[in-house]
Order: sequence, then C-alpha cells, then structure tokens
Amino acid sequence: MKNGLFKKFIPHLIALGIFFALTVAYLRPVFFEGKRLSQSDVRMWQGMSKEIIDWGAKTGHYPLWTNSMFSGMPAYQISMPTPANLIEHVNNFLWMGMPTPANVMFMLFMGFYILLVTMKFDWRLALAGSLAFSFCTYNFIIIHVGHNSKIHAIALVPFVLAGILMTLRSDLFKGGVLTVIALSLLIYANHVQIAYYLAIGILVLMISEAVFAVKEKRIPAFLKSAIVIAFASALAVLPSITTIWATYEYGQYSTRGPSELHEKKESTGLDKNYAYGWSYGVGETMTLLIPNFKGGPTTSELTRSSALFKAMESNGAGAQANQFIQNAPTYWGDQPSTAGPTYAGAIVIFLFILGIFIVEGRDKWWLVSATALSIMLAWGKNFESFSNLFFFYFPGYNMFRTVSMMMTLASLTIPILGLLAVKKLAEAKNPMIYKKQLLNSFYIAGGLCAVFFLVPGLAGDFSSASDENFKKYDWLLTAIHDDRESMLRMDAFRSLFFVAAAFALLWFFMKGKLKPQILFI
Repeated sequence: MKNGLFKKFIPHLIALGIFFALTVAYLRPVFFEGKRLSQSDVRMWQGMSKEIIDWGAKTGHYPLWTNSMFSGMPAYQISMPTPANLIEHVNNFLWMGMPTPANVMFMLFMGFYILLVTMKFDWRLALAGSLAFSFCTYNFIIIHVGHNSKIHAIALVPFVLAGILMTLRSDLFKGGVLTVIALSLLIYANHVQIAYYLAIGILVLMISEAVFAVKEKRIPAFLKSAIVIAFASALAVLPSITTIWATYEYGQYSTRGPSELHEKKESTGLDKNYAYGWSYGVGETMTLLIPNFKGGPTTSELTRSSALFKAMESNGAGAQANQFIQNAPTYWGDQPSTAGPTYAGAIVIFLFILGIFIVEGRDKWWLVSATALSIMLAWGKNFESFSNLFFFYFPGYNMFRTVSMMMTLASLTIPILGLLAVKKLAEAKNPMIYKKQLLNSFYIAGGLCAVFFLVPGLAGDFSSASDENFKKYDWLLTAIHDDRESMLRMDAFRSLFFVAAAFALLWFFMKGKLKPQILFI
C-alpha cells in the first residue's frame, strides 16, 4: 500500500522538480551570481521604510508613525513586523528559502498545478497549464517594477480557488481546510485589491453553482458547501485581523474616506477620475492575443533597422538616434503609461475560444462570465456606464484605483477554460466529433491575427497623446507610427504561427496520429 501511495505521488514530485528547474534556469543570475532585480517600487519602499527600520534596529521597538511618506503617515502601513501572525511560517515554508522573485515564481507554478490537479486534470496537462498561467506577461511586468505584494497575492489565488472548488464538488473537510490555509496566506500577502477581485470571481462562481444546484435539485449539498466556505473565510481573516483592522481605520482618514471639505464627494471612496485613471482600452483587449497590439510598454528599445532610426539619420539627427531608439515612444493605447501589455498567450486564447464551443456544464458558464466581467470592468472609463454600476453600488469597489488590474482575473480564468477544452478532447472516444468547433476556433483566433497582419490599420491610426511632444517634426511622427505598425504586424504574424501550430497538433491528435501524453508535452 505504501508503495502504491508513493507511485501515486511520483508524477507530482516530477512536476515540482520541473518547476524548480525552470525557476532556477529562468532566474539563474539570482541563484548563481548573487544578483537581485533593480525594482523601482522596492527602491521607493526602501527609502520610505529606512527611518522605521533604523529606529527598530536601534531600540527594539518599531515606531507607529513616519515622516518619510507623504506629509507623514502610520508606519504600520509601510513596514511593521507582525510576529503574532503564525501564518507567516506557512508562507516561509512554501517559499523554500528561495530568494525573491524566485520564491513567488515557484509558487505561481505550484499553485496553478494544484488547482488543476484538484479539477482532475492529468498531471502532464496540469503542468502545461501551470506554465501557461505563470508566464502570462502581467506576472513578469509586476515582478520587474517591484509590486512584490501583488505578485505574491496573485501566486496564491489558484490555491484559494482550488480549496473552494474542492469544497463545492468533492470533499467538504479537505476543501474547507485548504480554503482556510490558502485564504489566510492570501490575506497575509497584504494586497487587498487582488483579494477583492478574486472575491468578485468567486461570487460569480457561487451564483453559477447556486443556479445549477437549483436545476439539478441538490440545494442542501450546495448550502452545506456554502456554509463551510463562509466559515473557512471567517477563520482565514483572523491571523491578519490586526493588519486588516488598522488598514480599515486608516482608510477613513485617507482619500478613500469621507471628505472634510464642504464640497460633497461624488462617491464614498476614491474620486472616480482617479480610480479610472488606468483603464484598459476596449481595442487594447486584443493584447491578450497579440501582445504589441498597442505598442507594448510606454517606451521600447528599437533596432537600428527601425523606421525611426533611419528617419533620424536621414534628417540630420543621427548623433541622437542611438540613444533615442533605446526608449522610443511605442505605446499608443488608452492608458497614461504602462510597463507592458497583458498577454495571455496566442495558444491559450485559441484554446479558450475552443473551450467556449465544446466545454459544457457549470465550469464553462462561470469561467466565461468571470472572464467577460473581468475584461469589461478593466475597461473602466472606456465602458463607464457599466463600470459606474460597480463603482457606485458594489460595496468596496470604489476603494481601488487602476481598474486595469482587473485583467488578473481573466488571466486566471482564460487558461482554465482553454485547458478544459484540451481535457475534453483527450477524454473523448471520438474527438473528431469536435472537428467543426476546432475549425471555427482556428478561423476566429487565426483569422484575427491574419486580418491585423494584412491590414494593421484596422487597429487605429497609431497615434497617441505622447505624439504632442513631436508635432513639430512630421517626419519623426511618421517614423514612430511606422514602427508601431510594424510591431503590430510582426506580433500578429507570430501569434498566427502559434495558433496554427496548436491547431495542427490538435488536428493530428484528433486524427489518431498523436497520443494524449505527447499532445500535452
């Protein structure tokens, strides 16, 4: 029996070994050269927290106020040890002593893998899925800029979802325990906005489960699961209650609280224009499929073969050309600035579309609904009539800024549905019954890529607000627009290649030319 149990865990040990190897290989300078990322937000935090840390080291007591941030603010909002929060030890165990950001990268891999295993995926497909989720560009963008608490929270989101799905569908006790531990860890990560957005996704899941429970006449079982989840959530809050309560109290005296001016605030939280400042463009959503659809980050490094470099050389600005192309203004989306796009992966989007066609039952509807809701809320001011419903009437929603962050929920739900589609094909006795759906998915995903490769002007005129800085130089603007167009065309072609390759693999599998295990790899 012990031997059988060991054999059962061998695949998972292999998966963990692969995750560790990938983490080390991808971040080898961190492991072997002692290097650390230069993260802008971390450098700012070091400046803010120095006064607090120095005083704590000197006296053994940490101050509750610091003048190093704004006009002064509570020190516990910046840097304050919480030795009474024992969940910290569980978090440190999961990090396995690895340096940042290797610890969160490993946790990204492991969390999504555990989620898919609890959903009864083959371990090889679960492994592939964890890579799809973890290598979403948004994760690496926020690691780069130093949003460490945010990526820490994102890495824990799949753990929480695994616990809730297990509670709803298989084991009340194990699911409840996993939910308590995972949600405690998420709250400890101390990024309230990510936790709040996950709560919206879970609300969609619970509504979907309730509807199906009524249809299938299993209301008592659903109510038991809901009670366990509610109780587990209440327990999960307790280890971090000091931090949560202190943050809530401070919020009443910040821009998120009531105004002391005579003018009445438009909302009970943040100013709406401030909250919607970073809203994802409606057209910009295409970055999920084609990453540089809107030019990538605010500035990108171009090559000497770019239209911009050639134009500067031709117009007597060759001496400045090498420096200028290192930070060329390539972004032309709706946001004031961005460190990069949210790219889910061309293959993942293709599989997501396939999932819409062939996945059935309760998983499909909550995943599609949560994805659509996530994207529409990320549009913010670009879909204001819808966003305002949440901003003014949904409890707590108006406490958060940068609504484009809502795309993190879509980054979770899109690969789940895509992998459910592959799982369905792999388990089908005759996968060719889905031939039409596969072709239609290829026509949609591949067709979009082909259209923007052939006619990139359909995406817009490639102009942005930053172009005002160069309006005196028509030749310079023309070159910048040409490079933006070129970036779109090149990425559209690359995404088309990936979609076509994934289609070919699935087609050969459906024809019986590939075994499921080979397909997953």
